[in-house]
Amino acid sequence: MLAFNIRHALLLTSLVFATSSHAASFDCAGASSPVEKAVCADPYTSSLDEKLGALWRTTLAQVADPQALKADQRSWLKQRNQCAANSSCLRREYLMRLKALEYVAKPFSWDATWQMIPWGVSSAAEVTTKRVDATHIAFDVSASNGGNSGDMDGVATIDGAVAHFAEGNCTLKFSALNGLLDVDSDGGEGACGGGMGVYYDGRYVASDQPIAIEYDLLSLGVVRTQQEDLALRTLLKNDYQTLLQNSGSMAAGETSGDVPGGEVNEFWLRGLASSNAAILMSAPGGRVWLVLLVFDEQRKVRARYYTNVPKWKKRVPDVLLAWRERLAGDATLPLDLMP
Repeated sequence: MLAFNIRHALLLTSLVFATSSHAASFDCAGASSPVEKAVCADPYTSSLDEKLGALWRTTLAQVADPQALKADQRSWLKQRNQCAANSSCLRREYLMRLKALEYVAKPFSWDATWQMIPWGVSSAAEVTTKRVDATHIAFDVSASNGGNSGDMDGVATIDGAVAHFAEGNCTLKFSALNGLLDVDSDGGEGACGGGMGVYYDGRYVASDQPIAIEYDLLSLGVVRTQQEDLALRTLLKNDYQTLLQNSGSMAAGETSGDVPGGEVNEFWLRGLASSNAAILMSAPGGRVWLVLLVFDEQRKVRARYYTNVPKWKKRVPDVLLAWRERLAGDATLPLDLMP
């Protein structure tokens, strides 16, 4: 099995696969590892794998340093393989990798504005770098996660394709990879001026505008299956996007006495939990219950209750009611029972 996985990784790196009926970049008839089987089982992820294969072939011939990109691809494969059969993880890895390959062939310059490839819907970061002289760059970095943000600036020393900065407990490393910029920080949360949950680490592309990735609830891990994702799309309609934007952070909720075996998760944007939040309970068979906070026309917060279980349309499960009451405190939090 190990030999097969290594051989498969090398084949994917050079992308000498035959196109299969599943539209993956490799032959699904020979899929053996959990990752391969998961890719082939999900038509959407399979299509992402095919896109990656096509983009890789054209990009490798265009970059300034093909060997560096091949090494980076091997590192990405190791990271992707850690997802195993987790379809949410796989989708996110492919979406982020595709975005990186769109920009990697651009000529690298230390005089540029860089946008982080976001790992979620509420994270963003921008770095500007400008060469001061042959061995130094000035930088300015700002980042956000939900309602929290951070920024800092300084001068970093260039050593080959890497620039280093250290001040107090904060260290930053800026690494050039063909047309991309990797940022690594050290010193612990807040050491480099970021708010709670705000990090500068990540892969950046040269762009004046923030980078958007079309994440969905499945790629963000809000739901576990395509069935649940489809159920919420059908049920929520426009509020699907509201839930998507509010799912920056997630934590397991209390168990429900009304729905034994239901899986409960709470979602919110970091720093904005009192006005942007949701609680979702799911159960086998694609059954879902959701309370979602929204703003009305007067910009006042109210809650909307959704479920696709007919007998629960007029009744809210215990754990969802308790969550709403906890958030409301002494205030009034109106609850709308949605169709």
